[in-house]
Amino acid sequence: MIQERIELYKRISDFLFAAFRWGCMDSPAGQEPKPTGLMIDLLEYQRLNHPLYGTYCSIQGRTERGSSLLDYPPLPVECFKRADLCPFAPEKCVAEFHSSGTTEGVRSIHKFCDPGLMQRSQIYAFSMLTGRRISQQTRILSLMPSYESNPHSSLGYMISSFVKAFGAPGSGHFFSIEKGLDVDGLCAQIEDAAAHEAPVHLMGPAFAYVELLDRLGDRHFTSAPGSCLLETGGYKGKSREIPRHELRDMLSQKLGIERRAVYGEYGMCELSSQAYEISALNTPGDLPEEGLFIFPNWMRCILFNPENMSPVLPGNEGQIALFDLCNLDSAAYILTGDVGTLVSLNESLRSKVPGHPKYALRLKGRAENAVPKGCSMAWEEWARSSAARMQ
Repeated sequence: MIQERIELYKRISDFLFAAFRWGCMDSPAGQEPKPTGLMIDLLEYQRLNHPLYGTYCSIQGRTERGSSLLDYPPLPVECFKRADLCPFAPEKCVAEFHSSGTTEGVRSIHKFCDPGLMQRSQIYAFSMLTGRRISQQTRILSLMPSYESNPHSSLGYMISSFVKAFGAPGSGHFFSIEKGLDVDGLCAQIEDAAAHEAPVHLMGPAFAYVELLDRLGDRHFTSAPGSCLLETGGYKGKSREIPRHELRDMLSQKLGIERRAVYGEYGMCELSSQAYEISALNTPGDLPEEGLFIFPNWMRCILFNPENMSPVLPGNEGQIALFDLCNLDSAAYILTGDVGTLVSLNESLRSKVPGHPKYALRLKGRAENAVPKGCSMAWEEWARSSAARMQ
């Protein structure tokens, strides 16, 4: 198993770089690196070597090597709350991310014995899909605590990586666990950046932006050209909720950031990679409506009918399953509990998107029942089996 994992790690790492290089070169469609075979190899490796996923496959009657993602069952994301999905010893864990919790107080836990693939995925995807907005003068201003002060936040880890990798002097974190949001410090940095004609790139969750708006009062800013804002969504009961388009309108007006330069990200602690709203490309003309997300080439999105777990065609709503090639040591294929629709992109827009995707994901929100009827019995049997393993 150890040697097989080493070989898979290298193959995945090589593929990430090849996909990143191809995407950055704006190469023609049809010439991109193809991950299908590697995806199947990873799923087969996890079926045979990750006991809990192997058990779930057996319960679902999947006991042989498949030829496509549809030959393997996506593992419900709730499994991250019920059991340790990672087959390595506890002492080998070097990073552990927790979800932000639910009304029941149960959190997902995603462990890493090596964060290298996640680091590459985050930097490569951001560089391809949004990094073209970053200049050498761009100051990245985080409305999240740093990873060092909040080590169980996957979002904090990602944004901290961006601050370090892409941020010009003046970049930093303006939210701390002890003191909360540092509005005065953030405003001072925005004003200083504008005075030096340096763009800013704000990054943070929706609840932090709501607090920022509440505390700004009548203050307005004029940010330098090229400034933009990443809004990651999510309130989790921490503040009053504002509809997304209203929140973005207010942020654009208050901060003097072009409205089309406000975009979103779709990720979760159970994944190593993220999707970005297509507006992040800041492509002139023919941009679709907001709320459409595109994935890097090492991810796949499939929608399922919750009644029978059959795949649904583009244009139809279904529960979202995501495959992430970088989830080597946990579960690569998960049923997220979210609902959405795959939307066709026109040829003009496809040609401007790295990877030339045919579809983008319109994210609707959480499913009423996170575990679909079509796999609820398998889920219950898996839950009993995993509980017995942990005793």
